[in-house]
Amino acid sequence: MWTLKKLNLEYDIVANLRVTHLNELDEFWYHAYTSSSLYKEKMKYLHNMYIWNKEFKEGDLVLLFNSRLRMFLRKLKSKWSGPFEVVGVTPFGALDLKNRNDEVFRVNGQREKHYLGKIGDGYVVAVIYFK
Repeated sequence: MWTLKKLNLEYDIVANLRVTHLNELDEFWYHAYTSSSLYKEKMKYLHNMYIWNKEFKEGDLVLLFNSRLRMFLRKLKSKWSGPFEVVGVTPFGALDLKNRNDEVFRVNGQREKHYLGKIGDGYVVAVIYFK
């Protein structure tokens, strides 16, 4: 109060001005929030546009991504191992794979990619599904 008296300001005018500034600040916050949410939706759409759905069937040959490879440098060792044969597909995307020793194990379907390569005498061509 003493500063208002010293600066010769009226308390009612200053209080109304303060409330007006607070309301403007809330309005700026709301516009920033809406614009950021629109930006996030646009980035999500662009990100999802370039994701390819991998569809595997029984009998397909796949390569398995080895994320635990830590002994060798990445330049010297491939991160993909295989090929493995798909024995079963679960509804939620997990795959049952069979290796060369006929051992069956289950892995996440996001860690595989189709194998395009030579096995035995002929070439094996896998179909890659694009969105």
